[in-house]
Amino acid sequence: MKAATIYERKGKLYVHSSSKTTAGLWVINAPVLALEMEDIGQVGRSIKECLAASREGVPHPVSFTNLFDPVLDLAGVKSFGTFVKSAKCVEIEANDAETVTLIPTRNEGADGGFVPLPNRTETTLGSDEAMGSAAVAALAMSV
Repeated sequence: MKAATIYERKGKLYVHSSSKTTAGLWVINAPVLALEMEDIGQVGRSIKECLAASREGVPHPVSFTNLFDPVLDLAGVKSFGTFVKSAKCVEIEANDAETVTLIPTRNEGADGGFVPLPNRTETTLGSDEAMGSAAVAALAMSV
């Protein structure tokens, strides 16, 4: 499986790849991208790029401190707590080369994180615009 995450915060989007460690946990990895929501094609391209970088079997981190720092740096904030206060999140999973599942989430703050909602959307890895539009629509379902 491949995974990525997209966040919307204060009108900007942040997308990152995720990889599964040898211990079975998913962690953030490069690329970590910031983009404008209005450029739907770029949103789709960024998601595809992040999914392509997702791997399984990466070394398990010794420390989980600072793993989210690349997103915080792009957003210009110092803590996850600050970032999460006004963020929406969609988890993205790809089990094959064509189908992508977009999972809207409920924001439960810095302590609870983002909890998946049941209203998942499936789309294909077709055009960049279609992928970007589906992601933006899924973000609108997140609370």
